[in-house]
Amino acid sequence: MNAVNATAILIRIACMVALCVLMAPHAFADNEDQARVEKRLAKGRTSFGALEYRKTVRALQPVRTDQRATRAQRLEALELIGLSHLILGEKARAKEAFEDLLAIDPGHQLRYDDGSPKIRQFYGTIRRAYVPGFDVDAVVGLEHAAPSGATAGRKLEVEVEAKKGAYQAKEVILFWRQQGVLAYNKIGMRELEPGRWRARFSLPGATRRYRIEYYLEARGIAGGSVGRVGGPEVPLGIDVTPGAGPTPWYRRWYVIAGGAAALGIGTAALIFAASGEDAPDGTLEPGRITLSP
Repeated sequence: MNAVNATAILIRIACMVALCVLMAPHAFADNEDQARVEKRLAKGRTSFGALEYRKTVRALQPVRTDQRATRAQRLEALELIGLSHLILGEKARAKEAFEDLLAIDPGHQLRYDDGSPKIRQFYGTIRRAYVPGFDVDAVVGLEHAAPSGATAGRKLEVEVEAKKGAYQAKEVILFWRQQGVLAYNKIGMRELEPGRWRARFSLPGATRRYRIEYYLEARGIAGGSVGRVGGPEVPLGIDVTPGAGPTPWYRRWYVIAGGAAALGIGTAALIFAASGEDAPDGTLEPGRITLSP
């Protein structure tokens, strides 16, 4: 290595060190900002749960306009602010908060409404006026049995059932992504029978544990969201354990057994057919989750 190359390498290293030093305070500041936002959200949740709605609004108002807050944090703050104003009888302020919420996510489903028909009707009326094509009477109530876990490289099965307004759902779509990835993959779910859908898809192989995020969305004839389980900013999650993928054909039990005992041609064919992709859909151990708009 000549002196010129050595000098160039040293300059590169010095620049990288300087860049790291410059970025470190910003990363620390970002963490501090997120911690402050989360602290306000926690305070707002506590106040809302204690029926202290004025305190809820005071705690969460700064989050509403904080540019350092994530979209998910702002959605949660706006929902709690809107609900607090509505419960206090301040409908104009509630309407303003819900419109700001819908500007971020037009398909947002309330999570803190406690199933109140009056709250849902108020929110639905605002959403119908704010979101083109939305019909408050065409809401679909979805129930989803969430898988308790999954294995990398294997297929994952997801089911959803409409407990209300099934006829309004012209299609149901599964959106999923690996945690940390920005974009969602999109899968149209297959309708097994009226009001019941299923999707099966292969998970990425991995040697380390990871997590996938997903949500389910029913869409009406106009293409708009008429029901959800989860959402793009508040997805459901499943932990995925490492896996080596499907077992090679030559290591499956019926091939190994064939070396020790003679199998009839008909029996072997039957076993092989049952082990292929056309085998009946299995079931996953569910953890019951019920969310309806």
